[in-house]
Amino acid sequence: MSDLKGTLDLFAKKMFGSEREIRLRPSFFPFTEPSVEMDISCFKCGGAGCNICKKTGWIEILGAGMVHPNVLRMSGYDPEVYSGFAFGMGPERITMLKYGVEDIRHFYTNDVRFISQFHRTEA
Repeated sequence: MSDLKGTLDLFAKKMFGSEREIRLRPSFFPFTEPSVEMDISCFKCGGAGCNICKKTGWIEILGAGMVHPNVLRMSGYDPEVYSGFAFGMGPERITMLKYGVEDIRHFYTNDVRFISQFHRTEA
């Protein structure tokens, strides 16, 4: 679980800025145990409370957890030897938060004016 937490912390800092903090809350997902939901500290208000974080100082961005031993077993791996973690997020939600997109429907209208504001960057 510590490797998962470290990976998620690094992701949050790279995606939203080095000053971001993360918070893991217990949750339920059918293929992971234990399971958590991850929140990041609000990048707009710095935790004071605003419309983006619903006055909580935190923004929920993804779900994660340790792969359940039965999932490993059904995939042909011995859970006594192997373990793993999983996390998932909606790319639209992350993009909305990172770039300040106010309406998720913009992603599905195929409007070139909306799409052209995002520039491709090479690594």
